[in-house]
Amino acid sequence: MPIRVHGSARTAARAPRQCVYVGHGTRFANPFVPGVPSLGSPGRQMTAEEAVDLFAATLRGPIGRFYAARFAAVLRGFDLVCTCPLDTPCHADVLLCLANGSASRRDARRSTCLLEGPLR
Repeated sequence: MPIRVHGSARTAARAPRQCVYVGHGTRFANPFVPGVPSLGSPGRQMTAEEAVDLFAATLRGPIGRFYAARFAAVLRGFDLVCTCPLDTPCHADVLLCLANGSASRRDARRSTCLLEGPLR
């Protein structure tokens, strides 16, 4: 089962298994960044969990489903590399669930896999 790996694009390139870097600067990056002003609560910074939830919600939308289906096809079977610490929520967990059809152990514990419903 593919997993999330902490690292950079260089980490993905050097990995013994096939990995894809999904962090900043890639088409798979999360446009919602923890630490910036929160969209829901002005004057408060967005948490990592909020950023992941917004990413997942975007992929459930009418335009997002188009991208979600393509991301799933490209990322299926690969380990995903991101700069997020492994002990915090990360959009790579959502992408892993999307691409491989089930939540990883870490993802199931956090319930960050929010992509219910068919992708069309």
